[in-house]
Amino acid sequence: MDSLDSFARREAYAQAAPVPADPVDFPAPRTRRGRAGAPGLLRRWRRGLIAVGILAVGVAGLVTFIATKPEPARETKPEREWAVDTVTVARGDHRPEVVALGTVLAGRTSELRPLVSGTVLSVSPALRDGGVVKEGETLLSLDPVDHELVLAQRRADLDEARARLDELRANLKAHEREAERAETLFKRGIVAAPRYEETQNAYAAEQARVRAQQAVIARLQAAVKAAETDLARTTLVAPFDGFVGDARAEAGMYLTPADRVAVISGAERLEAKVTVPTDTYGRLVASGESLIGREARVVWSLGQNRLEFPARVVRVDDRIDTAAGGVALFVQLDGTLTGQAIRPGAFVSVTIPDRLYADVIRLPAPALHDGGTVYVIEDGRLAARPVEVVAVKSDAVYLSGGLQPGDRAVVTRFQEIGPGLKVTTRSAPAAEGPAAPKAEDAPKDAPKAEDAP
Repeated sequence: MDSLDSFARREAYAQAAPVPADPVDFPAPRTRRGRAGAPGLLRRWRRGLIAVGILAVGVAGLVTFIATKPEPARETKPEREWAVDTVTVARGDHRPEVVALGTVLAGRTSELRPLVSGTVLSVSPALRDGGVVKEGETLLSLDPVDHELVLAQRRADLDEARARLDELRANLKAHEREAERAETLFKRGIVAAPRYEETQNAYAAEQARVRAQQAVIARLQAAVKAAETDLARTTLVAPFDGFVGDARAEAGMYLTPADRVAVISGAERLEAKVTVPTDTYGRLVASGESLIGREARVVWSLGQNRLEFPARVVRVDDRIDTAAGGVALFVQLDGTLTGQAIRPGAFVSVTIPDRLYADVIRLPAPALHDGGTVYVIEDGRLAARPVEVVAVKSDAVYLSGGLQPGDRAVVTRFQEIGPGLKVTTRSAPAAEGPAAPKAEDAPKDAPKAEDAP
């Protein structure tokens, strides 16, 4: 029953549906032997195989072209040769130098003040900032009138006291005679004892008056001397050779001993104060040679110009400056330098001879690699030699072993350096040999005292 109803509904639906204007191709139903449209699928596979074949032929042709391409002849590069500088190794005694920086100080400084009061009459042209003065040179004169009057009064008082002394001495003579006469008469029994004692007392009193007057004269003589000194002090002179600074005096000014006229910095004993590292100081004093009195050299650089002054170490500071990290030395410049350009405050380098290294090899500092290797040339190639280092300076190294006299040590540094490199020599100066009790040259711009291990 149900199947009949379903058939009826399908028929009614088919009759009611619109009829298409053109027939529509529907895919053919499947059959058990395969799918419909097998010829189209074969055509697609055929096209793919053809494309793959063409690509394979192209690749094969390219490979064949590359394989049969003639190779150009390759050029063989020659082995590179490095141009280096060398020094010939030699042994000898060497004394390097310690170079330190410091400041020049005045050996002595004096504040000039008038020792008496007065009005300034004249001022020397040298009494100006930067002036150069000689010992005993007159720098300033005060009005002497007041001091001349005082001196005249003191001399008059002295003359009066001397006249009074003459009078007292005359009286003393008279009392002396009277005392002697009384004594003679007393012994004869002519003069009573009270009279005798009276004359003796009068004589003693007169002696006391003479001594008192002599004391007055001595006091007045001192007053005269003081007045003469004050009068002489109206002229202010330079106490020593030096340079003038902070000058303040002008003519017409009234000065007292409390007023400072100028500051004189001595030019006779200029000193440079430098600081050397503690280990360097220890090496200097442990060398067996006295540090005090050791010769030195002070260099003042003025742009392209250099002024050198002979000097010597005169003393060591009284304490170790931990902040500066070393020991301060005072180096005194020789002679009087009023005619030189150098002044206190100049920043200088000081060179002091170091200890003596006996029977060592000195090489330029670039010759040492990695703290213990030197390259030498053997059969035109580099060979590494381990060496024993005695001391290292900024410009040189000192070796006790590892090299033989006559070896050619390489002093040129480059990144590729190593054993076996082929090299050619540019120059071959000899390393410094035995003639070296004198100090080696140190770099002029060394920033501080150099250390050695």
